[in-house]
Amino acid sequence: MSLELSSLKESNEFLNLLMDSIPSAVFLVDKNVRIQQFNQGFQKLFSKTETELVNQYCGNAIGCAFAVDENQICGQTSNCSNCVLRNAIIESFLDKAPCSKVKLDRHFYIGSEKRNKHFLFSAMYLTYHKEEMILIVVDDMTELETQRLWLLEKQERLDEDLKSAAEIQRSLLPASFPRISNCSFAYRFIPSEQVGGDIFNIFELDDQHVIIYVLDVSGHGVPAAMVTVSVSQMLSPTTGYFCNRGDDIQPGCETELASPGKVLEALDANYPIERFDKYFTMSYVVLNHHELNLVSCNAGHPPPIILRSDGSMENLEQGGSIVGMGGLIPFEEEFKTLNKGDKLIFYTDGVTEYSSGAGELFGEDRLKTVIRRQVSGSAEQTADDIVRSVMEFGDNAPPDDDITIVVVNFSK
Repeated sequence: MSLELSSLKESNEFLNLLMDSIPSAVFLVDKNVRIQQFNQGFQKLFSKTETELVNQYCGNAIGCAFAVDENQICGQTSNCSNCVLRNAIIESFLDKAPCSKVKLDRHFYIGSEKRNKHFLFSAMYLTYHKEEMILIVVDDMTELETQRLWLLEKQERLDEDLKSAAEIQRSLLPASFPRISNCSFAYRFIPSEQVGGDIFNIFELDDQHVIIYVLDVSGHGVPAAMVTVSVSQMLSPTTGYFCNRGDDIQPGCETELASPGKVLEALDANYPIERFDKYFTMSYVVLNHHELNLVSCNAGHPPPIILRSDGSMENLEQGGSIVGMGGLIPFEEEFKTLNKGDKLIFYTDGVTEYSSGAGELFGEDRLKTVIRRQVSGSAEQTADDIVRSVMEFGDNAPPDDDITIVVVNFSK
């Protein structure tokens, strides 16, 4: 005849079998916080023999570093009043209520080695052989916690690298603009939370010509920032990249001004997509401020907008493929005559693709509506109005992509 279930549950054989089938470390403590029962997982976790555990104070049995280093019994060390395990045991006796998944981060002596361990434990009140006990279940999370801390440290290093990359990106923005009597310039740059690939420049090439370019490298992070730095250096006014000799652009030459199409062809040849696994879009304009005209070429970039003094608009759309595609589409140029009172507005797709909370994009139509109402506004006012309108549209949420706006105002 089999034993009654209640008798079976009270037998040590059954309890030991049940506890040893649990992968966690399990042990029972009495009201004196002495260990009375435990499973093999508990012995393995703390590398203790049965003699070293039975009827021993909890902290001394499991090698609490405070008990070992201070040579004190559990309950009399300098940390016992703060010990989350001891306090959970006492509270469970008082409240007879379980607690679960409590963190215990502390040094323990495992064998003779002092180790920092990360445990999660649960405590439950019960009676065993008519004695009040607390059942403790411990899971060793040290490996997972070590990995988590390593990943956190790695993320912190990455964040620092991204901050450095963002500072480098900002340092490439022009510190000042050319001083030209009939032109004024303004820009607004709102970086995304991730390091992006927007960059632009405005500089005077000679006493008649100003170079303006805006580019946007695909993707985010350090790789995109590396490309912006490289292109910015390539397009430095001192490189001679803007002059040509025959059909080729030659660094350091002092001859004919290179056309926008030739410059983009040279960039396309020097930045194949295989080089950085990146491509970029670009608007490039050579402005003749003496004669008030421009030549432009657009490499897959949102076309710059000319706002005429009468409120009409024109897009500078002529160009070719994005830079890096190996001349997939030839780079065509566009010539425009300007008038006093006109404006020239460059922007990146971070403007038109900025979204509202409902997921609606700001779009080109809204942008043109904002620009049109700035017919009489200054370059600064136009840039401010665009930014204000875009951010209000999205409830001032941080942009997912860099927002770059450049405005050139031609004085009346």
